[in-house]
Amino acid sequence: METYPRPAGGNVTRAAWLSSCLLLAPWVMAQSTGTLRMAVDPHVGHAYVLDHEFRMNKPELELTAGPHHFSFWAPQRKLVDTTLIVVAGKVTSFQLRLPYSTEYLVYQRDLKAYQKDMGLMRTLPAMVTGGAMVYAVFSYSAMQKAHAQLEKDRGLYDIGASPQAITVLKDETMATHKEDFRKARSGFIISSGATALLACTTAWLYLHSAKKPQPVFRDAEKVRFDGLSWMPGPDGGSWQGGITWNLTR
Repeated sequence: METYPRPAGGNVTRAAWLSSCLLLAPWVMAQSTGTLRMAVDPHVGHAYVLDHEFRMNKPELELTAGPHHFSFWAPQRKLVDTTLIVVAGKVTSFQLRLPYSTEYLVYQRDLKAYQKDMGLMRTLPAMVTGGAMVYAVFSYSAMQKAHAQLEKDRGLYDIGASPQAITVLKDETMATHKEDFRKARSGFIISSGATALLACTTAWLYLHSAKKPQPVFRDAEKVRFDGLSWMPGPDGGSWQGGITWNLTR
């Protein structure tokens, strides 16, 4: 049986076809991908999971044309799921403002209530006690001044030579100054007692308020987000999982 050599033109045609394919491959690949440019608020700290697999935070991606699933999250914000369409050979822009999570809003409400209670149980009593202490100091100063004036009158009484002047000093001047001293002493006793009572009340309120736990924010949305993808651990890798159960249905 005789064999005949194949025409050389066939090999040339095949080689040309392969070369054309190799040259056109990058162009074809470029036409089947598109660019997705994302602007997410908050700008710092947010992340997303692409197609239920890859956790990233790049603002710009080059992806194959077609729909892609994204799960966006940031601290204190809700987890938002959405599908974005990538158009081949084009740049698609996407903007998203992540809303605050329900847990964070409840935490803020509880924190404001806690701070208000601390103000009523600590700050306000301390201010009232401080004001009472200042008033007690002024009352003591007034009592000392009245006492000094009364001692001065007694000195004038001891050295007085005129019977009429002594009578006026004793019956009028000293009587008035004694009444002033009595009022000043009563004011000091009342103010010092009130200050001591307020100080004890303030101390009790402070100790009582210390037993009240401060609200703590637990980011349930972060737990959900961490359960969406695989994350590398310090020893090379670890698996995380999460389950979400919608109780409203």
